[in-house]
Amino acid sequence: MGARRLNDSLWLIDTGSPYDCHVYVADGGTGAALIDCGTGLAAERLLEGIEGTGCLDRLSHVFVTHYHADHAGGAADVHAERGVRVLASAETAAALRVGDEDRTQVAVARAAGVYPADYRFPACRVDEVVADGARHEVGELSVTVHASPGHCDGHLCFMVDDGDRRALCTGDSIFSGGRVSVQPIPDCSPYLYARTSQRLAELSADMLLPGHLDLVLTDAAADLARAAESFRRLVPPPNILKADNADPN
Repeated sequence: MGARRLNDSLWLIDTGSPYDCHVYVADGGTGAALIDCGTGLAAERLLEGIEGTGCLDRLSHVFVTHYHADHAGGAADVHAERGVRVLASAETAAALRVGDEDRTQVAVARAAGVYPADYRFPACRVDEVVADGARHEVGELSVTVHASPGHCDGHLCFMVDDGDRRALCTGDSIFSGGRVSVQPIPDCSPYLYARTSQRLAELSADMLLPGHLDLVLTDAAADLARAAESFRRLVPPPNILKADNADPN
């Protein structure tokens, strides 16, 4: 648990919770932001991790990639504790504002054992709805929004640019090795996923920071291109979700 420095402006926060996604802190010097915020089940440890980066008192924004609970459920606690601005897509904002457990698939996931039986998706105010191409300054950093539907409706990626390196925070869209997260849920669309992969491959990203599994700290373009090329051949890229009887190798 704690904070791992990735470069001069980015940190990875480990809450120690198996229910949480990767949480990133973007440190712009005079301001700082979170990219995603976990489920809220380890909110205290999340705040402790942020404090370990030295950014807690400068935290001003939470950028939410999408409305699944492991990425968005912690927004309510961070907002309540620190008064930061929560930014999300229109689809994510609509779900967060009412704690919609159907739209976000939390009810189904809880029944399947993905989340604890007593977990509830907390409603949270969204301060700003953001769309493709929007750009925000966080201290000396530039954060650009890229629409990336496919894994679910309203999914966003965020490009964090410090003037030297560009890190693409991809949530649950593209992972290391060009892998994807395709699930049997109503708003998961392989067709939209394919279009998203093409768009992301056209970005000049140095780092690929996904919501789960390995980070790509150099030559991220190769991983993004791998996903796009697979979709281009009408072959879905490898899925990070494996069947129970799948060969682990």
